Amino acid sequence: MEEEKEDQESNAEDKLESNETEAEDSPKEISLEDKVKELEDKILRSAAEVENIRKRSEKERAEAYKIGISLFVKDFVPVLDNIERALSTLKDTDDVNYESFVEGISATEKDIISLLEKHGIQQINPINEKFDPLFHEALFEAETDEHEPGFVTQVIEVGYAIDKRLIRAAKVGVSSKK
Repeated sequence: MEEEKEDQESNAEDKLESNETEAEDSPKEISLEDKVKELEDKILRSAAEVENIRKRSEKERAEAYKIGISLFVKDFVPVLDNIERALSTLKDTDDVNYESFVEGISATEKDIISLLEKHGIQQINPINEKFDPLFHEALFEAETDEHEPGFVTQVIEVGYAIDKRLIRAAKVGVSSKK
């Protein structure tokens, strides 16, 4: 009997301990103020995270731009060197060979055009094409019987585009009826 009493007392103590543990494990009621503070904290953390992402993206964009422009400049520097050499030969001599000078300038122009093409920049030279206001800037109209109205008859300055995105419109003369 005594053992039964001890067992009952032990069981009673175990029940009390388990009730206390359950009370500690069960979620406590959170006051509205605490909930508001918790939500405000989450909002502030989210806003800070968004701001950090924006700053990181801007930094990465700026870095990508620097890399892109440095690659272009690296390819352009030899062309600039050729121009400087051509100009220095003109300064150093009294007898100017215009034919070789023009050949050098033409070669430099070809180098520049190939450099632009290498970097995805296309020339817009719309001679004898239909006028397109998205890529052409009309400087004047010329009456002519050779072309239908609205065609490019003269290119004053070629235009440039990269991936169908206009950098500079071609400046052109457009045909009109006589």
